Amino acid sequence: MIRYIKQEMPQANDSIKSDCYYRPETFGNMTQDDLVQQMSLCGMSKPQAEMALMRMRESITELLLQGYSVSIDGLGSFSLSIGVKDDKDVEELDGDVRRNAASLKVRKVLFRTDKKWLRDLNLHCRFERGGIGRINQSRLTVEQRLAKAQAFIAEHHMLRVADYMRLTGLAKSTAAKELRSFAESSYTTGITFDGCGPSLVYIACKSN
Repeated sequence: MIRYIKQEMPQANDSIKSDCYYRPETFGNMTQDDLVQQMSLCGMSKPQAEMALMRMRESITELLLQGYSVSIDGLGSFSLSIGVKDDKDVEELDGDVRRNAASLKVRKVLFRTDKKWLRDLNLHCRFERGGIGRINQSRLTVEQRLAKAQAFIAEHHMLRVADYMRLTGLAKSTAAKELRSFAESSYTTGITFDGCGPSLVYIACKSN
């Protein structure tokens, strides 16, 4: 069973839409020793499991350095990504600068998952809702945040979403939604709005 989190995504500059993605809830990292222990449960001794992992790493490394990609059925394929070193500029295709081998480095090892492994994972996987993850969560209660908004408007005569984010620690989408809810309950909050889009500000309700 995998618990999943609906995670809030960073918002575009002018967006208040709450986009999200799904991620698994993780409970820690299994080390090589943990993997060896797991392999030993399948009839392989711990020394044998450690040797098998070491030999596989050494063999994959050697083949990658010879210019091969390496595929393991049911798991995936490994290949190298190379580029210029960090202190070097990338040359133009037909430019005057010519980079030699000393200017290059291995940037990363790429791994592409075998589609059969993905099918097997999906076949046996069961998901369970784990909650919602937000980028920023305020330590203040709604009542405390409302009080801060009212005090800010009383002093500065208006409040922007960015101001409210700084006051409360909320993410942009959450801050914008909460201010809208305050304005929709203007009779009790004393807060309304003026303008729209980038010019939108929140102000005190006018007295009758």
